[in-house]
Amino acid sequence: MAQYGAETAFRRTLPFSEKAILIELHSYLKKTLDLENAEIMSVEEARQKGGYNGGIIDSSEPGSPAFEYYNV
Repeated sequence: MAQYGAETAFRRTLPFSEKAILIELHSYLKKTLDLENAEIMSVEEARQKGGYNGGIIDSSEPGSPAFEYYNV
């Protein structure tokens, strides 16, 4: 913080697209977690689509994505 200042040290963004990385890893995640299907979306997309746990959406933050699982 001393080197870059509080604004930079506490910035809540990442220098890359976390969603793009997760989309690139989509097949790997499905295979290794033995998932039938997986959707990757932003917080805004999840809120618009609806049907997801609001607490889980609210807990998602840059560098710490949230996951919601369903047993089908």
